[in-house]
Amino acid sequence: MLGPFHPGAERPRQEGNDASPESFLLHNALARKPKRIRTAFSPSQLLRLEHAFEKNHYVVGAERKQLAHSLSLTETQVKVWFQNRRTKFKRQKLEEEGSDSQQKKKGTHHINRWRIATKQASPEEIDVTSDD
Repeated sequence: MLGPFHPGAERPRQEGNDASPESFLLHNALARKPKRIRTAFSPSQLLRLEHAFEKNHYVVGAERKQLAHSLSLTETQVKVWFQNRRTKFKRQKLEEEGSDSQQKKKGTHHINRWRIATKQASPEEIDVTSDD
């Protein structure tokens, strides 16, 4: 009997390791779903979707079905557009709030540095009622 690593010995086949790189790529390409084509919305569709979003950030049921039909889109396309638009809305809202707080901080930055450098009291500690 030949040993397991003898040149004439038959090796057990390992699953998935018996093919060339080309057939491996072909197999994986056939196993996956084809990539979905990105929807390109027309300007008029976008305008209608934006108007609908201004009225209501959530569109469901018959309203979504009617909107999709009137725009010649699927309900799924309308649903995903609204999901993406809500995400964009939240991101813009957070950015606005972040820039507002940055503006407030910028406005007091130099004043606070001056107070520290000159050992001045903060506005809360200054007594504006005395004549001193």
